[in-house]
Amino acid sequence: MVFSIFFIIWLGVAFRVLPSTLNTEMWLLRKKKQTNISEDSIPELACIILMDILSRLPITSILQYKCVCKTWFNIISDPYFAKLHFARAPVSLLFSNTSDFSILDKRLYVLELEAWDTHDSFAPLKKLPREINHLGGVLQFETSCNGLLCISAVCHRKPVRYVCNVLTGEYMALPQPKNDGFKRRILGFCFSQTSKRYKLIQEICDNRWSFATQEPQSRQIEVYTLGTEKWRNIGDFPYSFPKSEYQSFCDSLNGALHWLVQPHNNTTFICQFDIENEQFKPFPGPPVQDLSRIRHMHLGVSGGFLYLCEKFLTSYSVEIWVMKDYGVEQSWRKEFVISNAEWTNSIWNRGPVQILNYGPYTKMEAMEGVELYILHNSELSAYNAKRHERKIQVCGIAPFHFVIPYAPSLVSLKEAVIGESSQLIKTIQSLEVSRLYSLLISVTDKLDSALCKLALLLFFYGYYAGN
Repeated sequence: MVFSIFFIIWLGVAFRVLPSTLNTEMWLLRKKKQTNISEDSIPELACIILMDILSRLPITSILQYKCVCKTWFNIISDPYFAKLHFARAPVSLLFSNTSDFSILDKRLYVLELEAWDTHDSFAPLKKLPREINHLGGVLQFETSCNGLLCISAVCHRKPVRYVCNVLTGEYMALPQPKNDGFKRRILGFCFSQTSKRYKLIQEICDNRWSFATQEPQSRQIEVYTLGTEKWRNIGDFPYSFPKSEYQSFCDSLNGALHWLVQPHNNTTFICQFDIENEQFKPFPGPPVQDLSRIRHMHLGVSGGFLYLCEKFLTSYSVEIWVMKDYGVEQSWRKEFVISNAEWTNSIWNRGPVQILNYGPYTKMEAMEGVELYILHNSELSAYNAKRHERKIQVCGIAPFHFVIPYAPSLVSLKEAVIGESSQLIKTIQSLEVSRLYSLLISVTDKLDSALCKLALLLFFYGYYAGN
C-alpha cells in the first residue's frame, strides 16, 4: 500500500513535467470544433483520466456528480462513458414494491451489492418516464438488455409496449401488433455486437391456445430491430417451450440467446438463437437428468458463463451446473450441490434459483470461503460452500416483491437507435498517448477508489502548478 501511494505521488509529479518535455500538439487538442468536452479549460487527456475514475463509482454517485459542472455533465453524458461504466458495473438488483414477480410499481429501486451496506436504506432510483406512468392499468416487466427495460401495459384495451432507460428518462413505443387474432409474448432482448443494434424477439401463436399449453401448435417468431418501423416474421419456431417451472432469463452470451425448450426423450434440451443471423439451432446441455424428479429448472448467464440450476421435487436440494467451455458439451461441470437443510425459509420451495456473481475462479474461491450470491424469488442470499451455510444478505426487500438482476446503464436510447456517435471516442483516437494511457489504466485497475481520487487530485495539482 505504501508503495502504491508513493507511485501515485510520482505519477502526479510526472504529469507536471511531461507537458513541457513532449510535443504540446501531441498532448492537447486545441479548440478547433465544438465537441462535448472542448469548451472547458481542462485538457482532453485530463477528461479521459477523469472519465476512467468516474466510471468506477456507483451509479447513484454518478447521477449526483453529473450536476457538479458542465465538464462533468458532458463526460458522463458521453456514449463512451456509458460503455465504460457498464463494463465495470457491479452486480446489482432492480426491484419494485409490488406483490407479483412481473408487475412493476411506478417507482423503481436499485441495489448495487458491492457498494451497499447492510445498514443502508433503499432510496428510489428513478421513476418510470412520465408517459409510461400515465398509462394506467398494470405495468408488466417483459425483459431487459444492457440496462434498457421492455415494459408492457394494456391501454384502452390495447396492448402497448415500451423500451425505456429509467436512468436517462428516455423511452420509445414499440410498433403496435397487428389485430390478426394471434397472441404475442416477448422472449428476449439482445444486442448485436456486429451490427451494433438492439433486437427484440417475440413468439406468436393462435389465439385459441395458451402459451402455457403443452399441446402441439404452430408457433412463429418475430424480430424487431430498435429504430425500424415494424416487426419482421422470420418463420416457424422449431421447438416448443416446457412447463412454466422451467425458466430462462435470456441474457445473451457469445452472440446468442439461449432457452430451455421442451425436452425430447426425457433429456434436457436447450436451443440457441444466433442474434446476427437470426437462426435457431440445438445447443448441448448437461448430462441427462430424470426430469420427473425436477421441480424447477433455470437457465441463465453469470460472469460470462452459461449455468443451469436444477431444484429437485422431493428433497428441494439444488444442483448448479456450469458450462466451462462455451459450446462444448463435455465441459458442463456440477459446481455446487446445496442441500435442503441449508435453507430454512419456506419460500425456498417455490420459484427458480439465479446465480449473480459466478466467475472463472468461483469454485476455487468458494472453497476458501468466498460467498456465492444467490437470488431466489425476492430473497438474496450469500452461500458459503466451505461451511455449507447461507445467510440472507438483503432483508429490506419484502417477500415476493418484483426483483431482477440488473446492470445499471447510462446507455442513451437515442444512440441505441441511431448508432454511436461519441465525440470522446474520436478524441481518444486522435491522441497519440495510447501507451501511457494503457499504463495508467493498468495501474488504476489495481487501486481502490480512494487512491484513484488521490491520483486525480495530484494530476490536477501537477498540471495547474506547471502552468
